[in-house]
Amino acid sequence: MSEPAFAGHAAFLISLAEPDQACTTFYDEDDETVHEWEDGVLTISTDFTDYTSYQLTPVAGSSPLQFEVVVENEDGVAEFDSDAQDDLAERLARLVRQIRQFRNRRALSADELAALDAMLLPAGEWEWKEWPEIGTGELRQAIAAHRLDIAITAPTARQQREVYASADFASGVLGWFRQQLMPHGWTLVAVSPFDELQAFFLVTNEQLEPARMLLEQQGRRLK
Repeated sequence: MSEPAFAGHAAFLISLAEPDQACTTFYDEDDETVHEWEDGVLTISTDFTDYTSYQLTPVAGSSPLQFEVVVENEDGVAEFDSDAQDDLAERLARLVRQIRQFRNRRALSADELAALDAMLLPAGEWEWKEWPEIGTGELRQAIAAHRLDIAITAPTARQQREVYASADFASGVLGWFRQQLMPHGWTLVAVSPFDELQAFFLVTNEQLEPARMLLEQQGRRLK
């Protein structure tokens, strides 16, 4: 029997996992989704279009590596039919293609690391969904710590609903803060991967693109 189209991609991801970490994450730039390799299971999360996720458990001793696959959608556990296999293969291929594009990344020089560190001013670590209260508070503390003369207004209930209704929630959150920061010469950014608990940074408008270029050379991305 020929190897399923998804199996080689899944095996490639697992080969990248850090053996000393309890959990290794793989970030899909297109879907802004974090997939995980943890406790011997590779979880390919929902892509937010059909709400289907996959859990792949390697079969012990199989060569080439084979997997037991559990499919879950809005209705619960579903059959792993040919359509699901094609969907999984497509999503894994896209993710692997993104990762391979970053395999040619290079280590930044000491001067470049120092420049990047100077550009990105820490702006707290908080969950995206808690941006109205905790995010606003963390950003205010960061602004005070960096001695920037900028006032940040908390969103009203209506403004919160508008952000939550954004087609791209992360961009909506960043956009809310950026509209207050950018007239003062600053913007708020997040460094990939997009995750529930995210580290945020302040960067000047003029240094936004230089910071983006350095991060991409390092294999990371700025949102």
